[in-house]
Amino acid sequence: MPKSLSRLEQTWPVYILCGPTGVGKSQLGVQIADKYKGEVVSADSRQIYAGMYIGTAKLPSAERRVRHNLLDVVQPDELFSAQGFCQKATMVLNDLKAKRIKPFVVGGTGLYLKALTEGLFPGTGRVADLRKNWGKKPVSELYAELVKIDPEKAARLSKNDRQRIERALEVFYAHGKPMSELEKKRSSPVGFKFLWAGLNLERKELYCRIEDRVEKQLADGWVEEVRRLKKTGFGPAWPAFKTIGYQEVYRHLSGELGYSEMVQLIKQKTRNYAKRQLTWFRHQAPLSWFNAADPKVQEKIEKYWELNQ
Repeated sequence: MPKSLSRLEQTWPVYILCGPTGVGKSQLGVQIADKYKGEVVSADSRQIYAGMYIGTAKLPSAERRVRHNLLDVVQPDELFSAQGFCQKATMVLNDLKAKRIKPFVVGGTGLYLKALTEGLFPGTGRVADLRKNWGKKPVSELYAELVKIDPEKAARLSKNDRQRIERALEVFYAHGKPMSELEKKRSSPVGFKFLWAGLNLERKELYCRIEDRVEKQLADGWVEEVRRLKKTGFGPAWPAFKTIGYQEVYRHLSGELGYSEMVQLIKQKTRNYAKRQLTWFRHQAPLSWFNAADPKVQEKIEKYWELNQ
């Protein structure tokens, strides 16, 4: 007779450290993972791209100290979905559980984290004909269409979020059912307990950190990184082109933007992205918030995880 599994073995803890871009998740995640001899599982939809290092704020190899999973997963010209992330992340978590290694999921891509912790419904691939037709329509018209067929999903999306509006329409026309209905049939990975902790700062301080980071990234060679990518074909047709900052640097190199205008656009778009992330986490994630400026923030997060695992 095999021995019965302990409660901890049945629900292996997965420690999630999330929050807005620029708040310091990567550095703190490494410190905690290193302390507990764990591994980091990246939940960042931009850091999955190989060859994109400076602008995606990947920690340099010398600063990682522990193994980082799900970095450099695909090339910048390849599509990568939340479903792909969920599948790969689940495989990593199962492997770490088998080896009795603590997993620390670190990142700010809410959709990835939601897919991992709540599962995905049986979706559909991209329907090229529909996408091509929608590309000719203003986003306001697409949103109005979604309101009619799936008001519940529409209420959870920004009226300007073309990508997710098109996806919701695509799912409806492929399945004949609203995406909001299908999402209720999702199932999360079995055998894990997800423990969420959110890292945040006062808005003014967060924005200052973001702007300082942009300046450092540019000083570290971000423009040259994009120049090298451009020589390999990097451009508007590549999925990774939508990454904040990369398209602005590309436009600068193409003569569309002056240097100062490029810098200001990157800072503005990054601040706006951080604001959207915070809104998403506050409405979608079951987490407790911790102040990144608190000298005891690591101690407090570790204590919180210990009490709730």
